[in-house]
Amino acid sequence: MRDYGQTNIFDDVIREDESFVIVVQEVTEQGGQLQKRVLREYPSLKMDGMKNLFEHLKDVYLEEELHDRGTYFDLTVYTNEDYAGENIYAHVKRYRNSKEWTATAK
Repeated sequence: MRDYGQTNIFDDVIREDESFVIVVQEVTEQGGQLQKRVLREYPSLKMDGMKNLFEHLKDVYLEEELHDRGTYFDLTVYTNEDYAGENIYAHVKRYRNSKEWTATAK
């Protein structure tokens, strides 16, 4: 998964039965503040399904148009259904007028 973006420091100890959640968000700017809007959420994914879906979503949202105030699309993979910020497994962003995904630091 290292070639997909940010990775969790615990990659080497991921359980075989680990489940993943992928969250797709669009970040918009309004009144000088950024607001996140969840577009899709895919829970209960196993490793293979998560990798395949993550690649598919990257292809889909590479061509998707941002709304008028849209700043970027954000794809985040969490390492379980009870996800929280510290459980991020992979994270990429595509900014307005860009045709590339950017891996971001944790």
